[in-house]
Amino acid sequence: MRTVRAPGDLPDSEAVPGTGQGVVALYREPYGPVHSCDASGLRGVALEEFGPVSEPVPYQGRKGIITYWPVATREQTVVCGSLRQWRLAVELDFEPAWAAFSAGAVELRWRTGGRLRRWRPDFLARTTGGVREVLVLKPSGRESLPSVRLQVIEEVARAAGWRVRQVREPAGVRGRNLGWLAGYRFPEGDEDGQGRALLEAFREPMGLRAGVAASGLDELTGLDLAYRMLWQRRLLFDIARPLLPDAVAWTA
Repeated sequence: MRTVRAPGDLPDSEAVPGTGQGVVALYREPYGPVHSCDASGLRGVALEEFGPVSEPVPYQGRKGIITYWPVATREQTVVCGSLRQWRLAVELDFEPAWAAFSAGAVELRWRTGGRLRRWRPDFLARTTGGVREVLVLKPSGRESLPSVRLQVIEEVARAAGWRVRQVREPAGVRGRNLGWLAGYRFPEGDEDGQGRALLEAFREPMGLRAGVAASGLDELTGLDLAYRMLWQRRLLFDIARPLLPDAVAWTA
C-alpha cells in the first residue's frame, strides 16, 4: 500500500507529552491508498464505511480469532481482530441506532517517553442521527482505558468531532441471544405472507412455539421465520431472558 501526504512515522522532534497533541492518524479509503493526517484531518471522514488500515494478523497467544462479519443492512464486511470485537460487531449490527460501523479503521501514532506508540481503536461508528462515535472496549477486569490512551483518544475525538464511548462486549444471556439470532439475520425466500401470519398471531404476547402454532405455519418453518423477525425487530422479546422456543414474543 502506498501512503498519501506523510509516511505516518513521527520523528523524535515530535515527541508527545501524553496529551494526544501531535498524534498522526492513518486510514485507508476503500480500494485506495493509506492516508496520513493530524487529528483535525479526520473531521468529516466516513471511517465507519472504510475497512481496516491493514488486516489484523494473528499471533501466538492471541486471545481470539480474526473473523469477517457481513453486515446485515448493507454491503460491507467488517474485519474483527478478536472475539471481543466480533461480539460487539454483532450487537452493533442488531441495534437500529447504528447506521454504519467499522473495526480498526484508523491507526493512531504518537511518541511518549521516547517511544513510538501505535493503537487502533476498536470501532468507528455513525448513529442514525449522523453522530460519529469512537467505540473502545474496556480492558477485561477494568473500568477504563489506560490513562495515556484515554487522553490521546479524547484529544483526537475533540479535533475530529467524534464522541468517545467506552463499552463492553455483550456477555451472558444477552450475548448468547445475539449470537443465536445472528445466524438468522439474512432473509430467505418470500416471507411476506408467512410474516403477516406471524405478526397477527403475536399481537398478544405468547411463547414462540404457541405463536407459530396459532399462525398455522409448521413448527420448523415458523420458528425459523420468527427468529429472523426477532433480528429484524418486527417481533420483540426480552433480551435479558434465554431465547428458548417458548420465550415470549410480541409484535413490534
